[in-house]
Amino acid sequence: MSICLKEFGVICALGHDKQEVLTALFSDQKQFLSLDSELPIEEPQYVGRVQLPKNNEAIEQISTNNNKLAYIAYQQIAETLEPLSIKYGQHRIAVVIGTSTASIYEGELAREQLTRQGQFPKDFQYEVQEMSAPATYIAKLANAKGPVYGISTACSSSGKALVSAKTLLENDLADVVIAGGVDSLTQLTTNGFKSLESISKNVCQPFQENRDGINIGEAAALFIMTKDSDGIQLLGAGETSDAYHISAPSPDGAGAAKAMAHAIEDAKINANQIDYVNLHGTGTIKNDEMEALAMASVCGKQVFCSSTKHLTGHTLGAAGALELGLCWLLLSDYNIDRRLPANCRGSDIDEKMPSIKLSQGEKLAKLQYCLSNSFAFGGNNFSAVIGKIYE
Repeated sequence: MSICLKEFGVICALGHDKQEVLTALFSDQKQFLSLDSELPIEEPQYVGRVQLPKNNEAIEQISTNNNKLAYIAYQQIAETLEPLSIKYGQHRIAVVIGTSTASIYEGELAREQLTRQGQFPKDFQYEVQEMSAPATYIAKLANAKGPVYGISTACSSSGKALVSAKTLLENDLADVVIAGGVDSLTQLTTNGFKSLESISKNVCQPFQENRDGINIGEAAALFIMTKDSDGIQLLGAGETSDAYHISAPSPDGAGAAKAMAHAIEDAKINANQIDYVNLHGTGTIKNDEMEALAMASVCGKQVFCSSTKHLTGHTLGAAGALELGLCWLLLSDYNIDRRLPANCRGSDIDEKMPSIKLSQGEKLAKLQYCLSNSFAFGGNNFSAVIGKIYE
């Protein structure tokens, strides 16, 4: 059974809604990341920070940045959800959300106050840091009474959330699922990845010869998923867990390639039918090497592909849903010219990697199938194929 991705809501460094994000994706503006000195312990870092709307009373009353992002993305899908809630009933609406940090930033601020003043802020609620907190918050917004839970598998979290939502629908445990991911900037992630020597000194340059690491970003990306047979469909998904290393990817790309191959097989299409692949493409030496191997082995060098992390930053637990959402936008009526996002135009492509067809912003005669990759610590790999169904 394929599953309908009926509606999509998004906020990230590229914009506050679908149209803003797609316009920015194709913009000639080279940089959407900003140099931040608030979070890093040492020198400033480039991050994909969201500029939240000002003078918005509803948003200002929300206590955490993570929930502010979730609220803005949810408002974009609320109108579509309302008649579905009436049709199926609130008990048939489920919520599955991926995150890697939840609202731990507010926990960091609370701990700083504890250190300075000897007490936590009076309004601090410990539970906002729990991995289920974003799902609980969104379920409250939607008044959803079906299954509600969070998934936290690092950078594949929200991809896994979509697969889990698909399972709920296929097994008649829900008629509608709100699924996706939310992650906000924190001291933990900006300094944690710095300690792993994984942070780029500049804006990251995936698959380029002089790439030197990632940039951290924040985002919320939410889908309404149903059993409808029209529209943009989640056609197939592949998951593997190669457990090669706690943080480094398997250098041969075997786990990543298997996830991609499983997704394509599950979608019942051939690899050469894929029109575009959104690569995980973090900009680290090892990730890009192994993903180029995986891409070349599964799709060859004739399928267009690119990484979008130089535009959004690596949004960690939200990355799977965000980047699949970018593919959704490419397939949607918003993309009237059937354009592709360009891979970063930095230094020369790393010729030591297998040859893959990195996009430079081409316009296609046909754009029907997209594949998106998200690969996480511990070899926790996710790939999915989505496609536009024509009557």
